[in-house]
Amino acid sequence: MADFLKANLFFFFLAIVILGAGLGIYLNWRRRKGLGAMAASTGLAFSAEGPEIYSLEATGLEIFRQGRSRKASNLIQVAGGGGIRVFDYKFVTSGGKNRRAHRFTLALFECGACPVPDFDLKPESFIYKLGELAGFKDIDLPAFPVFFDKYRLTGPDEAAVHIFFTPARAAWFERNLGLHVQGSRGHVVFFKRAGALPVDAWQGFIEEAKIFAAEVLS
Repeated sequence: MADFLKANLFFFFLAIVILGAGLGIYLNWRRRKGLGAMAASTGLAFSAEGPEIYSLEATGLEIFRQGRSRKASNLIQVAGGGGIRVFDYKFVTSGGKNRRAHRFTLALFECGACPVPDFDLKPESFIYKLGELAGFKDIDLPAFPVFFDKYRLTGPDEAAVHIFFTPARAAWFERNLGLHVQGSRGHVVFFKRAGALPVDAWQGFIEEAKIFAAEVLS
């Protein structure tokens, strides 16, 4: 009887694993189909494959150097957007019971015309404020108190970061809160939050990315 229960328990868990894998495949297929249809309806080029990982790592952007098992997918090339690519991206940290998959929908910009320093801009949080009390300082823009209160800005070359964050750019970020932006070597990556955006949010995100490119990176 015990052997019978053990055998059935094994097949029960095996069935759960197979069903889970099948559901994941289906959801990924449905997402690709939805994004492909959205891209076609707006005249944009879509590919189920994302940019090559080595090319992303070569940008020097921090997000493309984190974790392992990095993968990009569901690429939309924004026509006339000055080198804007929007795609899903994920990487894995830790292992075993602590394994965690991190997913994002990103807009990657090529910005050869403007000197982009290495920087990391993210929404301010309680954790970061505690870090400041412990001595971890960010880069302050004294003329923009809303920027200082709502964003955490860091970078290895503070002078270069100050040059890039002109009054016009700082004021733009004060009007557009809650963004995550990283810069390095003529590239900038932009996202709104962790997690893959729903398909119906992509068109709005692409429009925001085009505005960002025109008003911040031009």
